[in-house]
Amino acid sequence: MWTITKWEIKSTFKSRKFLFIFIFQIVTLFLIIFIFSGVLQMMNTTEEITLTPSLGEFVSLDVNDPSGIIRDELNPKAVMIHPTSIRSPRENSLLLVDEYNGLPLNASLFLDYSTPMRNVVKEEVESAVERSSRKIANQIITSMKKEQVNVKEEAVGESLPLKLVNKVMVAILLILPLFMFGNLIIDSITGEKERKTGESLIAMPIPRSHIILGKSLAVIIIMGVQLLIWMIIIWVGFRIPNAPIIYLVLLLTAFPVVGFTSLVAVYSKNYKEAGIGITLAYIIIIGFLIVPALAYISQKSGLGPLILIIKLLSLENITIFDMVSTVSILIFSSVIFYGLAVWLFEKDSIIFGPRPGVLRLLRGFL
Repeated sequence: MWTITKWEIKSTFKSRKFLFIFIFQIVTLFLIIFIFSGVLQMMNTTEEITLTPSLGEFVSLDVNDPSGIIRDELNPKAVMIHPTSIRSPRENSLLLVDEYNGLPLNASLFLDYSTPMRNVVKEEVESAVERSSRKIANQIITSMKKEQVNVKEEAVGESLPLKLVNKVMVAILLILPLFMFGNLIIDSITGEKERKTGESLIAMPIPRSHIILGKSLAVIIIMGVQLLIWMIIIWVGFRIPNAPIIYLVLLLTAFPVVGFTSLVAVYSKNYKEAGIGITLAYIIIIGFLIVPALAYISQKSGLGPLILIIKLLSLENITIFDMVSTVSILIFSSVIFYGLAVWLFEKDSIIFGPRPGVLRLLRGFL
């Protein structure tokens, strides 16, 4: 088995295709970190960010605001503002504001429904009114000059969106490399059928189980190297506490992922079929990983490798039950997937054909 593993590792690192994909993954990671850092910065600031700064050239708004209290809060990058009087409005949307004499603040908006940009005007006016009202309320509170109570605001937790970015999204970013090596398994197992080299490989004086396990182990070792580099790069953009334990959890998670992928690759006839099968398999695996993690964020309960990684990232207390249950799930699923892959690979009908259907295989297995 170790001989097969060494052959696969040497041939993989000599492949220009693998090196290109490897470099492309690193570049993609830097871009993802840049985007996530921007999202975190947006969520940690109270300033509003204009996502469409060029709309001011296309969206116009006539404003009649004697006090200027709402007009000053409108974003000129979002809409083009035209001060006007009630007697001589243009053919644009019109905002009429009563002269400010205290709360309530009265404003009327007349939208021009001939322009598809009317929703932009409506949203910007609503935001400006909200900012104006908040500003007036603060001025009133300040003018009351009451005795200030010694009250200090304490943060009791993060909002749900911030949790999703800080914990779940970072955990997903860490686990992402596990799903980037499907092409290696397809080329290693299904490629033997395409290149007609499977017969000579089976003729070697080694058990067929060693062939599957050796090829899978080679992919896991390469994946472990990639995970290590991946975590070092992520450290630049995000703090990763308990990094050694997280790395071990990720490495253990790689075993059932590679096992399931090997199972699909063994049953597939060619590259096309294997690619479709692995895509569907990864959708199922990602669902089993992410859905419990999202449920954990809201309910604080659940099991799974991604949940364990989230707890490690959050510096939460990890119990022995958490570790044992997660490791048991990974070991149990790995044994099933590799056992089925070896069982299929030992069948001549799978290697040489004609390949039996899934229902027939299930009847034979049971």
